[in-house]
Amino acid sequence: MLTYSFFIRFKTVSLILILSFLNLSRISAQNDTIFVDQNWKITTKDKSVYYRIKQQNRPIGACWLQRGVKQTYPLNYYYIGTNNLQFEGFSTDENGTYLTGNAKWYNQNGTLTDSAFLSLKKTLDFPLIFDLNYSTANKSLFSAGVELCLNKDSYNKFFLGAGYGITNSYNGNYFGLPDFHLSYNTQYLLFLKGGASTKHAYIVSGLTLFNMMDLGFGYSKPFSDNKIPEIKGFTINTTFRLTTKPKKIYTQMKMM
Repeated sequence: MLTYSFFIRFKTVSLILILSFLNLSRISAQNDTIFVDQNWKITTKDKSVYYRIKQQNRPIGACWLQRGVKQTYPLNYYYIGTNNLQFEGFSTDENGTYLTGNAKWYNQNGTLTDSAFLSLKKTLDFPLIFDLNYSTANKSLFSAGVELCLNKDSYNKFFLGAGYGITNSYNGNYFGLPDFHLSYNTQYLLFLKGGASTKHAYIVSGLTLFNMMDLGFGYSKPFSDNKIPEIKGFTINTTFRLTTKPKKIYTQMKMM
């Protein structure tokens, strides 16, 4: 016959097993949670802005199989604090480096802000920027071109640009010059820019208005004196930027 002590031992063992299972589930859930900061870099929970939970890969449609993709991973990010969905999409790798298929972005209130269909696209892309530039030293130079933001998800931006400019010179003649430059714009509204043409090199620094407009002061040095056009001396430089992705390029104003 079963004794009372047997039932007591059975209940005790069952309780221990249940508590062990719940503890293992909690530990597993913590290990499966990935926390990232504003720049989408993995960090600790106290420094995180978004988080996601690892999910199992799943098969996808034949249209993707034709492109050599055999599996995808669901990729859902959530806001810390509100737990509202921030991004939902799919990746071809477990780390979420390569996005594919339908992707959607949401604000903290849960409103859809953007959507796109991505074709094996790495998360690091390069938003296109159109820039207009005016500088004046001993001569004026107006140029236009395009820039690439090399680190769109960082607070501090690197802008790599190329364009073409027109300068007035002697006897009312105008000359064309190519322009290549690299600008480092910080979140503290300061920038440092260096560039060159086939005739001169320059460096300027100053203030940036949220990356929409840069106003700087610097110096221009010609490669050879007395060569037309000769652009030299202290210079004032102004740059305007227009982009298709303002939220990624322009510094957002923070309300205190």
